[in-house]
Formats: sequence, structure tokens, C-alpha cells
Amino acid sequence: MAKEKKPAQLPKYQSWEEVNAALREVGDLNRQIAGIEATLNEGINNLKLDAEAKVAPLALRKAELEENIKVFTEHHKDEFTDSKTKFLTFGKVGFRKTTSLITRNVKAIIEAIKQNRMQDCLNISVTINKEELAKYDDASLEKVGAKRKTEEKFFYEPAVERIETK
Repeated sequence: MAKEKKPAQLPKYQSWEEVNAALREVGDLNRQIAGIEATLNEGINNLKLDAEAKVAPLALRKAELEENIKVFTEHHKDEFTDSKTKFLTFGKVGFRKTTSLITRNVKAIIEAIKQNRMQDCLNISVTINKEELAKYDDASLEKVGAKRKTEEKFFYEPAVERIETK
């Protein structure tokens, strides 16, 4: 089904003076919006600072408790013969077996993976580089299923320095 074209919108303004006045208003609105957003951001920053000040001593105390729990538990590791977890009234402590891979020379490992045909261990992401593709002519673009679209797009820019002086 073909796209329906929207009917052409009739202009609200009848003169360039009206457009100029609208641009002035847009600039004034932009300035008001920026002021409100600046006030909002200042308030958010103040709230963050207050929260950080309140959280800091709590976080220090929490870290101290965690460290002391860890040291005590490691000191009594021999008691974990039947189970790797000890259940207490207010939580549990224990030991988990973790494994991590150490990859120091990533380029060498990638080459070795390729040589040993272990490609399933590589993440490969392929994307279109539109900047490079745009350098080709239209015939070349058509061969790969792309095409160039050129259109004129409306823009406006209020003269902020003139608006603020009035």
C-alpha cells in the first residue's frame, strides 16, 4: 500500500515580521528553559552532595564490618568441612569457588585462537561505515543495495544576543 501524502499545511504567519517575532519568542523561551534546567541541575547537584555526605560514614562502617566478617570467616575456614556456607540468624557466610581467565597479551591470544581454529571464542561485530560508503558514486551504491538521498531540511536559529539586549 502506498504512503498517503499529508495535505500541505497552510502557513500561520503572513509576513517576515511575524516570523521574526516568532524567532524572538523562541529565543526567549530557550533562555527561560535553560534557566529552569540550570536551577533543576543545581538542585540535583546539591541533593547528590547531601546524599554523598550522609552515605560516606555509612559506607565506611559497612566496609569495616564486611572486612571484619571476612577476616573472622577466613580464620575459621576449617569449620567449613560439610558445607561451604554457614547459615546464621541474620545472613550467611561462606566460600565460593571462582574461576577467572587472565589475558595479558590480547592480540597474541586472538592470533593463537585463529591459528588453532577456535573462532567460536571470538566476538566479531560487522557494521556499515556510512562515512566511507558515502564516498562511492551512485552506481557503486546501487550495486550494494544502498542509495543516496538528498533533501533540503528546514532549520532556524534565533539570534540570542539580540534577544537578550531588548
